[in-house]
Amino acid sequence: MIENLIEISKDELLGEVQKAKYEGYRFVTASCADTGTGIIDVTYHFDKDLALRNYRIKVGKEDEISSISGIYFCAVLVENEMKELFGLNIANIAIDYGGHMLLADVDFNAPLTRSQIVIEQRGGK
Repeated sequence: MIENLIEISKDELLGEVQKAKYEGYRFVTASCADTGTGIIDVTYHFDKDLALRNYRIKVGKEDEISSISGIYFCAVLVENEMKELFGLNIANIAIDYGGHMLLADVDFNAPLTRSQIVIEQRGGK
């Protein structure tokens, strides 16, 4: 359970992040969790005087979300990481590494997402 967790929509993200910056919060990081239902929970973590504020959005694997790097430039690294490791479609990252900040061409796409592996059984029962 995360304290001070505020559930918002992806459309509210930039407004809430801008408000946090205006109120003096610093961006700490963001984290992802693949729920296994086609939804990825993305939580943005902020701090002000050791008081945390956390915003969570629920993102469909095909949805596009806006980058917060225009507000907090330091989000560039974690947003590229989320894009590569979870396959999030994050638009307008200030520096977009195009899926190659951490992963090479031969690596799996979005290796931290849950996927179903279907094994076809041939012959026999």
